[in-house]
Amino acid sequence: MNMFDGADTPHLDHLVARLIERWPDHGDYVAKSLAGRAPEVVSASDALARVILLLGERAAAGVEGLIDDYRFLCEKIVLPEELHFRRHGRYRLAKFEDAERECYANPLLMGRYMNGLLVSEAVWSNHAHVFAEYLNDYLPRLASGASHLEIGPGHGVFLYFAATKPGVGRVEGWDISPTSIAKTRDALQALGATGNVELRLTDLFAAGAAGGARFDSIVMSEILEHLEDPVAAVRAACRHLKPGGLLWVNVPANSPAPDHIFLFEGLEHAKGIVEQGGLAIEHSVAFPMTGATLEKAVRRKLAVSCVVLGRKPGGPPDSTLGNH
Repeated sequence: MNMFDGADTPHLDHLVARLIERWPDHGDYVAKSLAGRAPEVVSASDALARVILLLGERAAAGVEGLIDDYRFLCEKIVLPEELHFRRHGRYRLAKFEDAERECYANPLLMGRYMNGLLVSEAVWSNHAHVFAEYLNDYLPRLASGASHLEIGPGHGVFLYFAATKPGVGRVEGWDISPTSIAKTRDALQALGATGNVELRLTDLFAAGAAGGARFDSIVMSEILEHLEDPVAAVRAACRHLKPGGLLWVNVPANSPAPDHIFLFEGLEHAKGIVEQGGLAIEHSVAFPMTGATLEKAVRRKLAVSCVVLGRKPGGPPDSTLGNH
């Protein structure tokens, strides 16, 4: 079936059909999420769905296993945290060591969590719009030969699309977790995109991390909310940017999860964190959760995904990064 008039979206159609077949009660939510997506967002979602299906077909439990993990994410991971947030106005945890004990030290939970988030990238409206922003706005800003780093690449999908961008230069992914690095590597291998990607087990905060490597482009997608001091993380990332380099940040505001410990209150808060980290704001945009306008989401403190693009001062006018 084709859910978008005149649009060729075979992968998104297929993913949604399998999702609804597996979880029929989720159909109304999915329809609401898909309604009104602009053509460029639909196209990005279809490209993403192709990757999700490929990864699912190579997973032990198949695409259905990914869908089951997505349902587990919605019902067993996010919902209890949402109820706590509504009652208390704050995230349940505030210390990294607590999130590490409850989540990161539990490989079974983290595997299901990451699989669920992978599916959510195409299904949740705010996640789909963030990915479209990355694919359609950010990656085209990178000039031929630009070096690119993603900190905490997770399921590897954002890194995959950067690595396969025509003309991209050196591409790296850093993480402090051997398990996460292995998961990213497995995903890139399944997608056939390991040729120009180097994955490093690296602590961003360590002195001389990765030999002081510097990049034209750094991405931190859904990283800062997991840290007690996001400003320090932005400053650390900034040290690895070349003068004039770009930092693309994606953070969720008012979005409880068991490993979210820093509460971003909205787009202006996110912009302030990036500015305090030493960057000038080039661009910013916010996308509300499925079923809410941005105004409603802000008023009711519902989940909003915030994208902030910062530039490190000092670059020459003819920087290797294109203007957009």
